[in-house]
Amino acid sequence: MDSDEELFRQWQRGDASALETIVQRYHRPLLAHLYRLTGNVQCAEDLVQEAFVRLVREAQSYHYPRPFMPWFYTIARRLALTERTSAYHRHTELKAELPEPAQHEPDPAEWVERWEQQRGLHLALARLSFEQREVLSLRYGQELSVKETAELLGIPPGTVKSRTFTALRLLREMLELETLSSAEKRGDQHNG
Repeated sequence: MDSDEELFRQWQRGDASALETIVQRYHRPLLAHLYRLTGNVQCAEDLVQEAFVRLVREAQSYHYPRPFMPWFYTIARRLALTERTSAYHRHTELKAELPEPAQHEPDPAEWVERWEQQRGLHLALARLSFEQREVLSLRYGQELSVKETAELLGIPPGTVKSRTFTALRLLREMLELETLSSAEKRGDQHNG
């Protein structure tokens, strides 16, 4: 299997199938990453499409054997940052969609509880800064190392560690508050 760097080099030399392979490799992980950054599926899908357009447009700025993934994710990151500051999507709220109940999970109470947990996580993630969501997405969603994340973002590894630690601490605090709030609401409903 060819490396991403080799595939992109092949495409630069005229092999259209090499670009197809790159799109197949990167579409889903990039969509997941951009969704985690934006909190909006449609926006993330639009950004993925634009990232591939920019990939083609900016192809001459890639020089083999430079690592392909950080170069491409930098293109996508710039798009996400631009999107974040645009007036159109500035007020878009993160909405958790109801998951479909699984065939093997007939208990509605369990299903609702799982949905509430998922919704709570999405809402908590939306409250983090863009930079914190980005680091968590790369470290845990894309499973990049601290070093790889630092290289991709152009920041020191210590900053990656600090942002990760702070983001996880804030998430934990928000989720604990959400859990307490949910428990109090359930208690009020049962007592009233």
